Amino acid sequence: MCTDMIRTRSKGFILPVALILMAFATTVLVAAGIMMQRTTTKLNSYSLLSDLRVTSNNLVESASMVLASRWQDIEEEGTTTWSGFDDFVTYVSSRGGYEGELWAQALSTISSGTWWVLNSNVSEFDAILDDEAFVDYSDKGAVVNLTGDKYSIIAWAEKAGVKRYSYGLGLTETLKGQAALRIGETPRVFHEVTTTQKNKNQPEEIDGVGDLINGEAIVLGQVNVSDENINLEQVFPLGLTAGGITPDGSYSYTQIATDSSLFFQQLLQEHEDWLDSLTRLATVTYPNPDYPAVAENTLVPFVPNDSSESSFYLDFPTVAGTSSDVRYVEITYKVSTGTYTFRLYAPDDYPVNLVFYGNVVIGGATSDSIKVSYVNGQYNITAYGTITINSQLMYGDFEEEFDDARTQGGKVNNQEITTWSKVKELLSDFAVHDGSDYLSLVAIGGDIVNTYVVGNSGKASHAIRGLAGDYSAFPKDGVGGSFIFPDIGIVVQEDKKDKVTKLGQLFVFGSITAKQLGTEDQMSNIDNLFVSSPQDTTGGYSTNKRFVLVGLRAW
Repeated sequence: MCTDMIRTRSKGFILPVALILMAFATTVLVAAGIMMQRTTTKLNSYSLLSDLRVTSNNLVESASMVLASRWQDIEEEGTTTWSGFDDFVTYVSSRGGYEGELWAQALSTISSGTWWVLNSNVSEFDAILDDEAFVDYSDKGAVVNLTGDKYSIIAWAEKAGVKRYSYGLGLTETLKGQAALRIGETPRVFHEVTTTQKNKNQPEEIDGVGDLINGEAIVLGQVNVSDENINLEQVFPLGLTAGGITPDGSYSYTQIATDSSLFFQQLLQEHEDWLDSLTRLATVTYPNPDYPAVAENTLVPFVPNDSSESSFYLDFPTVAGTSSDVRYVEITYKVSTGTYTFRLYAPDDYPVNLVFYGNVVIGGATSDSIKVSYVNGQYNITAYGTITINSQLMYGDFEEEFDDARTQGGKVNNQEITTWSKVKELLSDFAVHDGSDYLSLVAIGGDIVNTYVVGNSGKASHAIRGLAGDYSAFPKDGVGGSFIFPDIGIVVQEDKKDKVTKLGQLFVFGSITAKQLGTEDQMSNIDNLFVSSPQDTTGGYSTNKRFVLVGLRAW
């Protein structure tokens, strides 16, 4: 009896407990389901917000890619207002409490700047928006504001009725500048400029041999210097990159081990790719030339008459100026049937691009190497052959500075500039010169030859040789690639019946790119090598400012 009673009680206890556990488990499952549903909703919401922030950030970065090449266009193509600015500020100020208020204050400073809406106005940006990555967004775009020197990029993206913004801050930064020298090797022995001073009231005068390369210098081979105690910063103030320095010593420079042939092959390829990117106009041939009208981003090819083997002669005017009548290069070609001369006038706002399939001579056979020819306008000239320069070349818009430095005794002459402060001022002025005139001379498969005695009976003074422009000599198929001075050693002056070589100064206002710079004898006949390349300009053939995205914020 007792046992049966105990069993009955056990069965009655288990059933309620089982029901309680089942009810509890059901409650837990229902609660877990509700929590999972809420969590899924939140995760979906977080995923959407994250997706919108990433997308708007990507649009800011995409806009900065467009600005990398078109940051200068905003002033021309922009407007004074953007209709979405108030909505953007209202949204930002409502986010993050006090931080939002600070953002609203900061953004108020750009309300009066220049606005440039990229979507529907800039084809490069529209192509990005058409990418399949952005097809799910009902509204997306970007606008750029320029206030002072700061670029504000505002991008937005909307999906499923939710809209988010991103803000980017961009600046333009000045690069180090164009390299003054890109040389494979040179026998030039570089010296510091030394000076003397007659008395404390007199300026310092240059005493003998000395060099100043006012721009980055790249020499793939060995650089020869006067002695191991030389202060390289006095010769290469903007840095030297070289394969090594002789004699051995403790120097501050960047050492590299770059194959010279590959280096210049790459530079040549870049230049020929650029030529191929231009639209070729009708080829000028002889003896029946038909000169086309130049246009922006076009290339005019000149082909010689096979039977004549003549060079193309180019002359720039001897007068500096901005008027149309002096903005030209005169092209002359001789064949057996006659001489053809044509003046090609340079437009005001874009360069003339010419390619000659033959040798080019700057200045005729009777040119005076002392005279100055002025480059008025912008010219990119390439020759598949040798380029010979028979005169000085100077930018028309740098005439005043050049002549002022050469003025001695109240008149401009071609004597050496011995006042050290004048030389430094001249080189510094060109480094920051924001002129519109430009010349590029590129010899492919030939040399750039500088002459001194042409048309002057072998007695031409080379006290000063001034060359404005970027000069490049690229070897091709093992031929050419030198920047040389073949007759500099025979330039003499008479001194009591004794012929004495007169040393001088070489000024280059631009750059020299060549696998070989001079020979040992040639370089020893130059007292001073002064080169200054653009360091602070945005015009001409090379642009040394770039757009940089420095900050990014998403809401």
